[in-house]
Amino acid sequence: MHTIELVHVTKRFGKVVAVDDLSLTIERGNFLTLLGPSGCGKTTVLRMLAGLEEPDAGDILIDGKPVFSAQEGIFVPPAKRNLGLVFQSYALWPHMTVYQNVAFGLEMAKQPKQEIQQRIGGILKDLQIGEMGQRYPQEMSGGQQQRVALARMLAPKPGIFLLDEPLSNLDARLRVDMRSELKRLHRDTGATTLYVTHDQLEALTMSTHIVVMKEGRVQQHASPAQVYRTPANLFVADFIGSPKINLLDATATLGEGGTHLKFATFEIARVLTRASGAVVAGIRPEDIRISPEPDPNGIEFKVYSVLPAGSEIVINAHRGATSVVIRETRDIQLEMDSVIWLQFDSKKINLYDKQTGSLIAAAKN
Repeated sequence: MHTIELVHVTKRFGKVVAVDDLSLTIERGNFLTLLGPSGCGKTTVLRMLAGLEEPDAGDILIDGKPVFSAQEGIFVPPAKRNLGLVFQSYALWPHMTVYQNVAFGLEMAKQPKQEIQQRIGGILKDLQIGEMGQRYPQEMSGGQQQRVALARMLAPKPGIFLLDEPLSNLDARLRVDMRSELKRLHRDTGATTLYVTHDQLEALTMSTHIVVMKEGRVQQHASPAQVYRTPANLFVADFIGSPKINLLDATATLGEGGTHLKFATFEIARVLTRASGAVVAGIRPEDIRISPEPDPNGIEFKVYSVLPAGSEIVINAHRGATSVVIRETRDIQLEMDSVIWLQFDSKKINLYDKQTGSLIAAAKN
């Protein structure tokens, strides 16, 4: 297990700033996910840590020792950083068997043949591909090839795992299975892990910490629960969650018992956050309760669409020009254009500054 520090790291490709003055610490044994849209700089961060890209400025330290320093002219090559990598493409040698692919690094390091055999045999068995050692990659499914790539990473016993969108080529069901395998692998090895993905569900289910990035800059660094429940700004709020969070313009007025919110077509009193002025209210779809029958405490809306999804129903409802999305787990029957009454959980509304987009009043979750 190792601690990783990136201090004021910048990387440019021509005139494009891929990573902009990034400072980040990954504590020993953590599973930290870099999350963001394509082009936000997350893979570049991983590649700089791996030594596959050289930063233009800043320092990278592992356990307090620099593996890169622009000012001091230090660059430790990838092979000496005690890292294990898994790429999106798996990058397996097609002319080598599974065993040969996994053993390649150990053989290059001149380790004893018997030790290699024992090490590889145990890893393949643990990853449930123990009987496939003599197969070639093209004879295996995508999920099996991914396990081979993980076995190759594990073989040298690295203290740091770097995984660059390793599940993106798998089908949805297999991705779920592999998330479980990776989370278990992290627990069993205790390795400090940096995981890169654009899939928010992967980040939320697997990580101890998430770093959300946009245009080369960190937007939020927090636990999965904090990123989901109290997004630091409107970008994070809009990026995290499926179905998406409801972001509604409002005017906030301080009063007795909390904040009064006036929206375009309705009002909510006694919101348990304190703010005033022009705001954007962030309300998760599961924090809105539906009543198909008239509710004196509810606000009247009309059902626009109903999307059943097995264990839940996603409803889009309109009130004039205002549209909200609700996630409902109860088995209720709703028809399009029917009237419903909504209650918004006043304890779980985040308020954002209308101009800056920054969180100014966090929900009392």
